[in-house]
Amino acid sequence: SANRAARVIAVSDFTKCELITNFGLPPEQVSVIWSGVNPPLPRETVSPQPLILYVGSIFNRRHIPELIRAFARVSRRIPAAQLVLVGDNRSHPYQDPIQLANAAGVKDRVTVKSYIPEAELTALYSQAMVFVFLSEYEGFGLPPLEAMAAGVPTVVGDTPVARELYLSASRLVAVHDIPAIANHLTTLIEDPQARVSLLKASTALIDRFSWHRAASKTLALLEQAGSNRW
Repeated sequence: SANRAARVIAVSDFTKCELITNFGLPPEQVSVIWSGVNPPLPRETVSPQPLILYVGSIFNRRHIPELIRAFARVSRRIPAAQLVLVGDNRSHPYQDPIQLANAAGVKDRVTVKSYIPEAELTALYSQAMVFVFLSEYEGFGLPPLEAMAAGVPTVVGDTPVARELYLSASRLVAVHDIPAIANHLTTLIEDPQARVSLLKASTALIDRFSWHRAASKTLALLEQAGSNRW
């Protein structure tokens, strides 16, 4: 399909490089158009809690075991901390977050929800102090941007696409470095200035990801490809 296409749209420079490297596409055939981020529902006026939130399907590449072990370290310092995982479990080989939490001694502080309504998700964003997404491979990586749009500081896996998209608006960390993950999570719970600094950066960043911009660029590319064909 890529070889037959007049033009190919990639959602990031990283994805473009993957297409060029793995499919041999000429660079001029691939255009990068970032996806947009939906504006969040109005936030509830509640005080944030020491709640760490993950949203997204659970895949092995998103390192839920490392997150839970890091959270166990956080909870020893912050006993009131809670971890909420929201997303369908598609891991293979299967990873059971509840069993992992039990093994780490934090089963009573970890909640797993495969699906929740939008209003409930908005409430969780209002309560959360930190959003975490330890993925080692994404073509784009929408969940951290959605968290930024909802006003939640983020900790993400240090990958090329994360460096491209999130810039200084997120704490980047090696996905296998459990002490470093725990340190970032703890800092963003305990240090209001660290949270404010990230939120200022994310507010400036998020305007770059509008659906209007994505649609306009896509339409222009379709018109160009169509005129070239005829």
